[in-house]
Amino acid sequence: MRQRNEEVTKEKILQAAAEVFAEEDFFKASVDQVCKKAGVSKGIIFWHFKTKDQLILEVAKKSLPLDIVESCLKEKENTLECIGNKYLEKYDNPIMRKLFLHTISAMNIYKELGDDIRELCDSLVKKISKCALNSESNEDIIRIRSFMGGLLCYVVNPPNIDKKTYVNTLIKIALAKET
Repeated sequence: MRQRNEEVTKEKILQAAAEVFAEEDFFKASVDQVCKKAGVSKGIIFWHFKTKDQLILEVAKKSLPLDIVESCLKEKENTLECIGNKYLEKYDNPIMRKLFLHTISAMNIYKELGDDIRELCDSLVKKISKCALNSESNEDIIRIRSFMGGLLCYVVNPPNIDKKTYVNTLIKIALAKET
């Protein structure tokens, strides 16, 4: 029971931190703001997270699309459609969208975040290419990077195009081979 309460408290802190960090950004937001939003003391926050940086890292990592890519790679079918739909769904949430953009901007400050983003852009892109295109050629890796970049552009500045059409068009472009 105690462990369950601790997990609930930790999740409450993470949710409050996500909301505060999304609004203020990681560096302007204070731990006091997170405490107030979560309804807990500073001591409770620092019991779960030893430093503000540790809290930032945990929140920032949850904002990355790593979970989406990993789950869609496991499905093995319609990988690009799965990634595209789940990606746009995740970042349809304004808190996640803002956090994701803050996370990208913080990647040079936090080595761990930079490593995770590079992992997404390098080895995970290769895995997506292998799964979706059955190839890891440079051309196909570039196709997948373009696909992922198109998703990122949607998050940064959503066009006046419905999500389904947008994802399907990105997939069609990624799958198109020159003859």
